[in-house]
Amino acid sequence: MMLVLSFQIGHEPVGLDIRLVREVVPRVKLRPLSGGAEWLAGVFVYRGRVIPVVDLHRLAGHGECPTHLSSRIILVPHGDGLLGLLATQVADLREVPDDAPALPSPATGTADLGRVIADGLGVLRLLEPERLLPPTARALVAAAGAAR
Repeated sequence: MMLVLSFQIGHEPVGLDIRLVREVVPRVKLRPLSGGAEWLAGVFVYRGRVIPVVDLHRLAGHGECPTHLSSRIILVPHGDGLLGLLATQVADLREVPDDAPALPSPATGTADLGRVIADGLGVLRLLEPERLLPPTARALVAAAGAAR
């Protein structure tokens, strides 16, 4: 069994392997970056480091992430630093079988968010951060993380 942090992107339930989560922090005011991609919500300083934040809703083509009380920034490793993933309904841990069958799924927005599985609770997309951004976008995120 794999333990995942569950949240939503648009109306789609999504899970992220808890072993990839460094920390979950409240949604904070982000400093926008001029000339940044629409899905790059901005940056914030966390423990002395500049963290770029991707709005998963925008990346998936669902508009801006709602400002619910359940909206959070999920910190995951990215290159030599961290990347923030802005999502909503971030609340629960859920166990999914390691051998859960993958379902066919169309691409979502501009990103490959990961495979879709079926388990005893329904359908869930397993977010794979290393596949999240296209190669051209990785350089943009790295540059945002290097900004001071």
